[in-house]
Amino acid sequence: MGPVHNLRTAIEMKGEELPGWFLHSVYIASYQIDPEKETQDAVEKLFNRYRGTYSKESNSLEFRAGSVSGYAKGLSEKGSQVFLLAVGSAETERKALDSIPSYEPYDELVEDMKEALPENSDSTYSLRLAYSTDEKEAGALLRCYVRNTGRTLKSAGFVRGSILATLGGPRDLSSPMASRELMTVSIGDGLGKGADAVWTLCFEICCLAIYTGQMNRLHSQRELMFDQTDAAERSTQLWINEILAKMRRPIEEIQPKDLEEILKETTIQFSRLSTMASSMRRDYVKAQGLLRGMRALLKKWNERPMDDSITNSSAEMDDLENLMTPFRDFTERTEALMTQLSTVLDSVRTYLGIQQQKMSIMEQTSSKEQLVRLVNLQEILHKLEVLIVAVYLTEMARIVFETLLHESANLATTAFIPVALLTSVFISRILHKKH
Repeated sequence: MGPVHNLRTAIEMKGEELPGWFLHSVYIASYQIDPEKETQDAVEKLFNRYRGTYSKESNSLEFRAGSVSGYAKGLSEKGSQVFLLAVGSAETERKALDSIPSYEPYDELVEDMKEALPENSDSTYSLRLAYSTDEKEAGALLRCYVRNTGRTLKSAGFVRGSILATLGGPRDLSSPMASRELMTVSIGDGLGKGADAVWTLCFEICCLAIYTGQMNRLHSQRELMFDQTDAAERSTQLWINEILAKMRRPIEEIQPKDLEEILKETTIQFSRLSTMASSMRRDYVKAQGLLRGMRALLKKWNERPMDDSITNSSAEMDDLENLMTPFRDFTERTEALMTQLSTVLDSVRTYLGIQQQKMSIMEQTSSKEQLVRLVNLQEILHKLEVLIVAVYLTEMARIVFETLLHESANLATTAFIPVALLTSVFISRILHKKH
């Protein structure tokens, strides 16, 4: 079951009973699972510290710390692990339903619980919750909280019977994608369906944490390449312009050894760009999959906007698309450079043909050494053609394998490389026989 499925439904299918008290403070963090590193689970660490009711099978813990209740749960989904830490109270008096509680005791317990979590999370979501009886009161409580804390309202909307708002700092209106601070005001009287909807929303935010965490991880792994894109593109473009300038010289000034050197350098550049484009294209396909998954999840919210604020769904999608854009830009710019290198190869091929015709006419006076050099250059060009065909065959196979085999795509692509080389050699020989 992927993260796009409702994790609350998965819990109910296992028969797990969720706490029956009011949530006030929630912290959600996602991490990459490292199969080579075995560490004690965070929920088990919390049990050793707070005791309470612990289920190893469902990886959940419920406990009390004085007058405050706590809950922790760990979930694993497709290479990611997410932890949900929830703190609240069984207080059901009317005053808890129409006012903002003091979050200090709840935040203190959450901070203590966070010490059991691994370091270097991929994404985090911090939620504070309040309760109201109707939409008007819920909006007033949210505005009161924003005003009293000096925060800004980045996005807000009605989701699952609650107002869900994403908060920003008093001056910073664009907190990083890896960290979110949310405020939720549940609309309803008492626990019942209202509290049940809040728990469902929390587990769906766990899904969001998985998606944003995986996207953050993809982006951070390629961030250095993104930062160097402009400089690398300028350098490669300058080199291409210099080569084309050499090719514009009179044909009498272009010697076979010059063509051989150009061909060698072009081969190196083409191989380097092809490798980078292939790797980035693979991550771009992964990013597109994450975008589709998050879009499907947020669509289930059927979120209504609040006043003139943008919805949380729109804000989340915009941020995810912004992280995906560099993958597309890098791929397109690299492929554009590869097209220019193909132009260089065509120029070399043209000049080579002219040189061969010239040597045929002047065969009686030309030296054997020059003839051997041109023949060797032709062989190198044929080998380069074989390499180019093999690269494109391998790329086409990679796309098919990623669609059909998923996790085994890299292994299958590696195994296909010898087949691609043999096929390209076969195609090259057939084409050269026809000529």
